[in-house]
Amino acid sequence: MSLEVQPKYDRNFHDEGAGLVELGSTSGSQGLKQPGAPKYADDDDLLPVVLERYLEKAGVMQKLRPYLDVTGQVKNEFARCLMAEFFGTLLFQMFGGSAPAKDTTAPAANGFALVAVIYAFANISGAHINPAVTFALICTGHMKWWKGLLYMIAQILGAIFGALIYAGLIPALHLGAGAGSPGCFGPAAGVRNGDVFGWETMMTFLLVMTVYAAAVAKPGHGNTAPLAIGLSLYAAAISGGPFTGASLNPARTIGPAVVFTCNVGVSFLYIAAELFGAALAAGLSIFLYGRAPASVRTTGL
Repeated sequence: MSLEVQPKYDRNFHDEGAGLVELGSTSGSQGLKQPGAPKYADDDDLLPVVLERYLEKAGVMQKLRPYLDVTGQVKNEFARCLMAEFFGTLLFQMFGGSAPAKDTTAPAANGFALVAVIYAFANISGAHINPAVTFALICTGHMKWWKGLLYMIAQILGAIFGALIYAGLIPALHLGAGAGSPGCFGPAAGVRNGDVFGWETMMTFLLVMTVYAAAVAKPGHGNTAPLAIGLSLYAAAISGGPFTGASLNPARTIGPAVVFTCNVGVSFLYIAAELFGAALAAGLSIFLYGRAPASVRTTGL
């Protein structure tokens, strides 16, 4: 999946009208600096250079250098994708999962967190941030199964580490004190397992269909795709959240269950429903939009 969000920042670009005229050398025409010119020749590179020198002294760069290019970027493109999925899911779990479950702002917190994370990482990995989304793209031929499996592992690990972070940041979280929530998913009182399966299936179906229509199928919705995806999660959380907590994401289900050992037994029901909903969405997407082109099925993501 690839979202057409804002282009990556070009370090060589300077806004010609943004710089202020500054005093420089007093000799000849060099007394004034041109608008947009950096204060020092290496102004743009100052922070990266300082950071690199610090890491050099710490001995970190010697170990990392074989894996980095001359700009400091990780050489392997797929490794960057896995890093993006890990950190994206970590942030989504941290800011979405820690929202108080009984608070009416929880759906908005999750929806907006998803929007922000997609904008942040879409240009790198496609920002699946959800094993259900990855599973659907495997079903439609947009991603090779082994790459999808590694995506899912990165997402699950990200959710676990995200839950660990807010476990340490929210006081007495294990005791249910404070304003935070462990982010564990379980049915509300009186809600049957069949109801949980139905709700999670249909909510995940809505989310994955929105992802496919907005960000995968052509022509897509470009820069507004993350907003559409976040709104679909927001709508699902408002409607089905009171009954199941609205996970829609196997990684989000597994992360807090591992960290807080809560609702482990019912987690398998959530995961099965979410993957089933993703499969249904993939099937309908094939009927409506067609499978991935042969070139995509051959090369994968």
